[in-house]
Amino acid sequence: MNFIEKACVTIRHSPRLATAGWLWNAARPLYDSVINTIGCRGLPRVMNGADHILIDAKYRGLGEVYEPDVWRHLMSNVKPGDVIADVGAHIGLYTVALAKRVGPHGRVVAFEPDKKTLSDLRRHIQLNQVATVAEAVGAAVAACDGQIGFTCDQDTQNRIALERTAVRLDSFFKRGQLDILKVDVEGFEEDVLKGGEELLSDRFRAPRLIYLEVHPYNWVLCGTTSESLLRRLHDANYEVETPGGEPCRNICRYGEVIAHRTISEAKRKALNAEPWVE
Repeated sequence: MNFIEKACVTIRHSPRLATAGWLWNAARPLYDSVINTIGCRGLPRVMNGADHILIDAKYRGLGEVYEPDVWRHLMSNVKPGDVIADVGAHIGLYTVALAKRVGPHGRVVAFEPDKKTLSDLRRHIQLNQVATVAEAVGAAVAACDGQIGFTCDQDTQNRIALERTAVRLDSFFKRGQLDILKVDVEGFEEDVLKGGEELLSDRFRAPRLIYLEVHPYNWVLCGTTSESLLRRLHDANYEVETPGGEPCRNICRYGEVIAHRTISEAKRKALNAEPWVE
């Protein structure tokens, strides 16, 4: 945060002003005006103490601690030149940080189907000057190409159903390699994997790591179960674990799982012996 933001937060949480909500309410319009002015080129954040990014002033309430365990695990495994897919990128916090880490020879493809959120995602890509590395794609990643139903939150009470463009990983990365796949799609995790069967089974192109934010409470919408999701990953030669490193044998609650690409000794010898043929 910048100095003005930090000062205002400190004042707002001063014990002496704990009951002075009236004062903050009166000062808020001036504060908003000042922050919008100084934040026209972005407000600085150091996410989880590691990654410097700029955020649009409309997100000034965003703090600097964001999914710290997953963030650290993911960022520590990024290599310069990596190709990364951020599926369900939202406003692009991960997208921007990943783009800065993969560097000029890498690529980050951020998929976001919600048009309003997509606009904010593109705004953050521009603010952070990573447009040469990060690409925002206005589409859902699904099990099939075409149009799919998409539920959009208008507010906490109303949800509306829309149609959005959908694309498979196999279509988008038809011949290219993907090093890391990050997925946050509110329960449709297995559909993303279904649309990437060719990619995930390709020993040369499959991502070495897959980060899945799992939403079991929504799996009834698409027929996913813990068994079906884990079997799909295992069949594609991935071992699944928690961010803490424990083997994941059953998924029963919201959280994150990480799938590591594994290669048997026989396959490893074959890879070393066989030349790549296009």
